[in-house]
Amino acid sequence: MVIADLQAQSFPEFYKVFSDLMHEGYAGFPKRLQDHFLRYDYSASAMQNWLELGLRKFLIAFDDDGISGFLVGDNSYGGVAFVSWIGVAREKRNAGVGSSLLEAYEQFAKSRAAHLIELFTFDTVKPFYIARGYKEAGRRESGYYGRQNVIMNKTIGSWSEKNLPALT
Repeated sequence: MVIADLQAQSFPEFYKVFSDLMHEGYAGFPKRLQDHFLRYDYSASAMQNWLELGLRKFLIAFDDDGISGFLVGDNSYGGVAFVSWIGVAREKRNAGVGSSLLEAYEQFAKSRAAHLIELFTFDTVKPFYIARGYKEAGRRESGYYGRQNVIMNKTIGSWSEKNLPALT
């Protein structure tokens, strides 16, 4: 298995994996919300635009069978890097794919002077993140799209004003 930045030529395969996982019932989202994400918020054109403009960090896990997992995160802001999506194909789960994607994103976040990684998850997946050093920071009972959000953080460094760009 290899973890790499998503390249434009692999976008169609990435988006198929993303949409397949969404239709599988990712995060327990109801069908209407799945359809909304794929049609609007996370449409192929929106995500392709983010990739082309470098607005998000896209990592993929792949092997001889193709793309088996992905992570979509922010580039970091104010020292905080945010994981928007992480997904692993059903047949590749429990094989270290998700852990490897998180480790690669952590290295990326450190390179961007982030001191904290944050993500929202749900109770059934929370143990996965705890085993990788994340701690529950709070909950929203009715967060995005009315869903419960378990907010988790992992400290990966220390904040320093030295990380701010020089004022000229």
